[in-house]
Amino acid sequence: MTKQAHPISWFLGSSLTAAALAIGVIGICLTLTGTGYADDGRGLSRAIPQNAEYTAECGSCHMAYPANLLPADKWRAITTNLENHFGDNASLDPQVTARIEEYLVQHAAQNGKVMKNSTPLLAGAGPQKITEQAFFIRKHDEIPRRMVQDNPKVGSFSQCSNCHNLAEKGIFDEDTVNIPGFGRWDD
Repeated sequence: MTKQAHPISWFLGSSLTAAALAIGVIGICLTLTGTGYADDGRGLSRAIPQNAEYTAECGSCHMAYPANLLPADKWRAITTNLENHFGDNASLDPQVTARIEEYLVQHAAQNGKVMKNSTPLLAGAGPQKITEQAFFIRKHDEIPRRMVQDNPKVGSFSQCSNCHNLAEKGIFDEDTVNIPGFGRWDD
């Protein structure tokens, strides 16, 4: 023989069960519509393909920035002046340079697959350094120098992937920031 549940216990149990089911249904809907945190409308399933040569050559000094962070003309300007790459000689074999430039131009911001963060970088001539772009400065202006430039685990703002855990995939939002030695960054 089963003992009858108290009406309040039954009501609370039923309410909790209904809430859990509702949360599950909402989670499934967000996942299927691509608006949940896992995708967040950033098109991870349509990510810019990686290029091993670009990653090896350029990524040996700084993060190999996603190609869709800059428009094609900026990538061309960078690859045609590698002997003076922001004060360093980053010269490569001409064939290697040509292949890397082809990859960067093919996947550049104006060729579709534009990152949501790249739109401000397209306006005006502006500097070629990503870290000098108005959008970049606006997003990083509150971060103290001690957390980045004076932090040996980071070194400089050009080392995006040291703090942005998903930078190589082109995701730079605050939810993915974890500054070494300081933890998660909340603006």
